[in-house]
Amino acid sequence: MMMIAFDSYYTIGKLHWFCEDYVRQGGQPFPYIILADGCSAAPGSDLGARLLVLSACRLLTRFVSYSQVERAARHWSLGQRIIRRAARQARDLGVDTAVLDATLLIAWCDGESIHIHLYGDGCIVTRQTDGTVRAIQIEYAENAPFYLSYLLDAERCAFYREAVGDSLAAQCVHEFGETGTTIRQIPFDTPIVYSFDLAAFPTVAVATDGLHSLMNIETGKRLNMLEIGRQVLDFPDFEANFVKRRMCDVLVGYGQQKVFNLDDIGLGVFVRMR
Repeated sequence: MMMIAFDSYYTIGKLHWFCEDYVRQGGQPFPYIILADGCSAAPGSDLGARLLVLSACRLLTRFVSYSQVERAARHWSLGQRIIRRAARQARDLGVDTAVLDATLLIAWCDGESIHIHLYGDGCIVTRQTDGTVRAIQIEYAENAPFYLSYLLDAERCAFYREAVGDSLAAQCVHEFGETGTTIRQIPFDTPIVYSFDLAAFPTVAVATDGLHSLMNIETGKRLNMLEIGRQVLDFPDFEANFVKRRMCDVLVGYGQQKVFNLDDIGLGVFVRMR
């Protein structure tokens, strides 16, 4: 089995009063990182993000018991188990289940590959063996992700279909590479499931959509995802808290250029050790 270094970090955005992202990592029974991003329009979604992550942690072994093809087919049923568990916890706390309006990213390592499930928007950044950086960004029409919490309420789910217009093209997958960018528009409920072989992709990062919120406040322009990816994945070492140290250094450096993350950022990274 390959030796894996993994770490995560989350930080508040410049336009937020408090952080609505949450990240949890662990090494048992296998290395995993789970991130959630609460909806700013949903009061209490910082709590909801935590409940979703904790619920996903408890059910993570359900994901690894299937092959990639089976997991893609069971993507929404697995998500439904997570949201139902989180909803029970929310009710026990006496809070409205609307706090669970949050995106969820689940990633783990089986020793040879990194497997990822996305429920809502988010980003994936990889570095290949030749040093080439690639990035994937998932967006939704009207900037309205399809939250797992919508599965709890048929009326909210139906309203979502109407609100996003063409539901068959409401999910947008941007893939950024050295040779250009491709864009695919797919149905809002298409499962977003990826696997990356660590032999070909020794560094794999998952992030909430805040990674794409870095903006030059003087020009109003957002930074290119590949530029961000190259900076974030440029780790000087892999000692404890290596993601936190690198992310803090990157944000300080960008801040000196008047570039700031307007949204919260949650980031998790897996690295195959040589």
